[in-house]
Amino acid sequence: MNKTYKQELLAVLAIAKKVGHFQLERQNTLGKINLKEDRSPFTEIDVTSENMIKTDLLDLFPEDGFLGEETGTVESTNGRRWIVDPLDGTRPYIHKIPTFSTLIALEENGEIVVGVCALHGLHETYWATKGGGAFCNGSPIHVSTTATVKDSMGTQLGLVEAAETATAKKLYKSMQCWEYSYGFMDAYSYMCVAAGKLDICVSLIDSAWDRGPAAIIVAEAGGKATNLAGITSIYDAHYIVTNGAVHDELLAQLK
Repeated sequence: MNKTYKQELLAVLAIAKKVGHFQLERQNTLGKINLKEDRSPFTEIDVTSENMIKTDLLDLFPEDGFLGEETGTVESTNGRRWIVDPLDGTRPYIHKIPTFSTLIALEENGEIVVGVCALHGLHETYWATKGGGAFCNGSPIHVSTTATVKDSMGTQLGLVEAAETATAKKLYKSMQCWEYSYGFMDAYSYMCVAAGKLDICVSLIDSAWDRGPAAIIVAEAGGKATNLAGITSIYDAHYIVTNGAVHDELLAQLK
């Protein structure tokens, strides 16, 4: 019998809800805004949120490992680890743009098997478990049926930062033939692909904790999320997320 991961999913949904209440309550009292080496902002709210998540998860699943954006790594003793971005989109959070989220994924033996993206400002929570389908607020979601890149609406991250690279130049050329291209909207962009609102999302610069939930939510919604080689991985430099139907065509344009 296939494992359902119901216990893990219910735990994560409850934890994300608790963290969301905290973040919304503190949005008007940010405290000091600090800058990381890459000049991305973080606050005490980011760190406190991650500690809340880490404490609850490791209390419930003490043999699991943990990889968080703010507090680092706890080694696993059972082949499982939680991958967490407690406040994805700190800039939008600071500026009260509602695309910030809490991202929690469970990796088991190298495969993402549970993913939750809680968009607290939009009151939308997306989730998926391996083999269990993808959902938003309890309703099933599915990717679009757009069949070609030229008919696709999409978004990207990193075009400016990686502007001089060959991949960025190929991405820019590809975007010129899309039906329409938007700016990036944090993890919400990935959820828009999963829900059939966008057809393409390409990231050239984000990290594993930004991608964990998308890996399974998009896949369970019928889409694809891979690196440039077409391999399913959240750890490579580039992340190509599509409805699946346009994936191979887009990859060919970016190689």
